[in-house]
Amino acid sequence: MKTKILVIDDDPGIRRGLALTLKAEGYRVKEAENGRAGLEIASDEPPDLVLCDVNMPDLDGYAVVERLRRIPALASTPFIFLTARDERADVRKGMNLGADDYLTKPVTRAELIEAVAVRLKKLDVSREALAQQLIVGSDRLRRRFRSRLTGEAEHTALEEVALPGAGNSIVEATVLFTDIRSFTTLSERLSVAEIAALLNTYFQRACEPIIAAGGRVVKFIGDGIMAVFPHTDDNPREHQALRAIQTGLGLSIIAHHFRNWMHAQYSDRGLPEFAIGVGIHTGEVTLCRVGAPGQEDFTAIGDTVNIASRLEGQTKELGWPVVASEATINAAGDAVVHGAHRVVHLRGRTKPVLVYEVTGLKNLAATTDRGTGNLSELLQEALAGNAEGAAIAAKAALRETLEALMSDQSQPSASAPLRIKNYSVIGKLGDADGTAMYLAERDLDGKKVAIKIRHSRPGEEQRPLQRFVQEAAMVGRFHHPNIAAILDHGFAEDLAYIVMEYFPGGCLRDVVRGPLPPRQALSLLAQAATALAEVHRQGIVHRDLRPENFMVRENGEIALSGFEEARDETSDVSVARAVPLRSLYYQSPEHATGAKVDRRSDLYALGVIFFETLTGHRPYTGDSVDELTRQIVDAPPPRLPAELAHCQELVDAMLAKDPAWRYPSAVAVLEAIDTAGAHAASNAAGAPLKH
Repeated sequence: MKTKILVIDDDPGIRRGLALTLKAEGYRVKEAENGRAGLEIASDEPPDLVLCDVNMPDLDGYAVVERLRRIPALASTPFIFLTARDERADVRKGMNLGADDYLTKPVTRAELIEAVAVRLKKLDVSREALAQQLIVGSDRLRRRFRSRLTGEAEHTALEEVALPGAGNSIVEATVLFTDIRSFTTLSERLSVAEIAALLNTYFQRACEPIIAAGGRVVKFIGDGIMAVFPHTDDNPREHQALRAIQTGLGLSIIAHHFRNWMHAQYSDRGLPEFAIGVGIHTGEVTLCRVGAPGQEDFTAIGDTVNIASRLEGQTKELGWPVVASEATINAAGDAVVHGAHRVVHLRGRTKPVLVYEVTGLKNLAATTDRGTGNLSELLQEALAGNAEGAAIAAKAALRETLEALMSDQSQPSASAPLRIKNYSVIGKLGDADGTAMYLAERDLDGKKVAIKIRHSRPGEEQRPLQRFVQEAAMVGRFHHPNIAAILDHGFAEDLAYIVMEYFPGGCLRDVVRGPLPPRQALSLLAQAATALAEVHRQGIVHRDLRPENFMVRENGEIALSGFEEARDETSDVSVARAVPLRSLYYQSPEHATGAKVDRRSDLYALGVIFFETLTGHRPYTGDSVDELTRQIVDAPPPRLPAELAHCQELVDAMLAKDPAWRYPSAVAVLEAIDTAGAHAASNAAGAPLKH
């Protein structure tokens, strides 16, 4: 966006000449013929710099700069006088009123361009410095996010922010602290750009009601915001405490509505429901002034800030979206409606704190007003910087955690476990082809789980890692007893992990070493078809069904896994690529020849597995890929032994060469299994089947 410059001069010739010179340099210029018109333009559309004559009728340049400095949004706007006066007293008067520079007419083009460029450069530097004061540093953010992943004690990112100086003052204020619940999980499942977009969009909405209620946003802390409502003579204690509570309730409502944005953007990512927590406390804070005179801002430190942060940390455990301390509730008065109350012990404090669940307000609305419109340019810059920094820090924290687990020095055990989120890693199960598998225990119930980590090294093809991430997101959508559960997952730039159900019994290949009784084979087929029916119901084609991808639970049930090759059934893309022989045995004719694959191809693979469980061998074999492919494409379905004749129709329909001749769905397979199962039960009982 072009820099906006306002030129105020009652001489039309000079005014027009200045405007043309500045436009030629790429600036956007607005012109005003007198001081009063200039103030109106500046109020309607704040400029980035003002050039103003001194001697003008009605309202001279001195009056213009004096009034301009009273408007908060224009208080730090660079102001340059253009005048024929060059007396020291005139210059000093203008500078004392708030002017930044003084050019004497006639001014040359070079002087004008240089003065404008210097003032705009100083403004940029000042804004950048102030924006940085609003952002917690990347190293602190990375440590903050890493502590959430590893379970280490999380020190608030505010405790170390002490900026002693002459501009500091101790005042009473109400402090509001809010952050996003489950941000660690959100950040693991989105890219850096997507995380930044989410934070920027939400914080835009969250900051506006804070400002509308008279609060000051003093710090962005990755996924958190700290706002201060200072108590003054004009805004006393009860007024500011109530406004902070109004804002906290409003933020909770805004977060609820923000779920619609989340769903529209990332409905297929398996993200947790968007929610926030708000902690509010009232007490003394130290306000630390930062910035140059006329462009200063402040940050806040002290015990009150830390307590507000700790109270926000209690919201998830308590199940209360907005938590306020007794001090805040007492200060806000009878207008606050609160529910339960509880005494809590906060880390780092010896005395407990009485806290309340804030549920509403009497005869007052929560502050959700977003009518303040534009946030200040400083706040916009800080928002963008925080969003980008938090996104990068979150990914770096995940990467460090996974790398520490995969390092050669890492030897997790039950006596010395390593942690990742809510899991204690107690051992390594295996390592092959860039994938490491670990055994872990879930904190909640001690249940054993498997953690699979995929590592893509520099120069390696990224597709295996992409398939790994795809598998996690896809399977995370399923909640079915015959589909292996994905409990958690996430990715960094070259690392990804999945927390999944642990199967100590191994896979179907490990369990089935020979032909099974027909009833058992039909039972396994029914479980597999039930899983496949759910997969197909959600529009997914598995594309890699084989015994190694059916895991066996301790109770004998099987669960479908191995979704690396799965894809959306609506895709017209077909992939012809080299596959290992172990997979080719189970591929349909159309799959083996690179034609389009749909759900009927999965039914074919299911037929191969069923044949193998019945007979102990695969229907087609070959000494080479070409020979095996020829049999799959051309050889008729093999015949079963006479004692298995009641299963022949099932085998023929699933192994048909033309997809149109196969069962139309996994549900149809289940119906056919019922018929074959009745025959098997009758034969097992030694009685003829009753029709």
